[in-house]
Amino acid sequence: MNLEQTVTALSTQNEQFKQENDQLKAVLGIIQENRDLRATVQGFIGADDSQVCACSIRTKPSILLQTTFEEKQFRNYLQQPKAKHMQKTSSPIDLSSFILNSLHTDKTESQSCQTDIPCEVKEPERLLGEIAYQLDRRILSYVFQGYKRLYGFTLRNIPDKIIEVSTHPLSGKVDEGYQHHLNRRYGHIMKRLVQLGYKTALHPPLAEFIVNTYGILMERPTDNSIQYMELNNPEFLKRHVTAVAPIQLKKELLLFLSCLCNMAEKDKKPLLLW
Repeated sequence: MNLEQTVTALSTQNEQFKQENDQLKAVLGIIQENRDLRATVQGFIGADDSQVCACSIRTKPSILLQTTFEEKQFRNYLQQPKAKHMQKTSSPIDLSSFILNSLHTDKTESQSCQTDIPCEVKEPERLLGEIAYQLDRRILSYVFQGYKRLYGFTLRNIPDKIIEVSTHPLSGKVDEGYQHHLNRRYGHIMKRLVQLGYKTALHPPLAEFIVNTYGILMERPTDNSIQYMELNNPEFLKRHVTAVAPIQLKKELLLFLSCLCNMAEKDKKPLLLW
């Protein structure tokens, strides 16, 4: 490859990363607008909590809570340089009708929640974070095969960690063969996931955001139990994401699930590994 071709390839890759970064900022911007708008609606509703429909399973998954994220978590993301959003949500012209529509939507989606989500999932929002977390761990375990402890390893620092683990801590000598092996595994898995729609600049930080927002499952199912089989059923997880996830994150979470299913199919292991 000559110099001109190299420059062209790098320019194309740089433009791709820029577009993916803009998409991430757009998603975060939409979530923030949704949060602010619902906070305003909640102020109009006041103390009349009886009008807000809540899901009757043993959780806290009202649609209002699903789309209202902690201010501190947003602040960390909003400190990054702002860019023009690719799309914006429109503010309602008639606020009173918007409130009625919101309540109707919450009621409809809560009824759907009752139908689709079984009682065994005690913290349905945490399962969203678990899906994102499991995909991250699956990718890291694939790249750093044989490593049982992955503390400090993230998808965003994989290149640095490859250099770190292939360099002798005392002599500083680099095991080039091992480094090449890790880079090849990293490139292989990323190529496979990119074909499914995964974007290396967008989805790693978005997955971290989802895990930090929702957390992960606190209670792990017993092997071969009914809950264990449900949580490892792709169709069950797909219905769960569709019923519980905020609309702004639903597409990306379904993509995470698709990538997770692909990896589980290849390595012949359950979807969720503990």
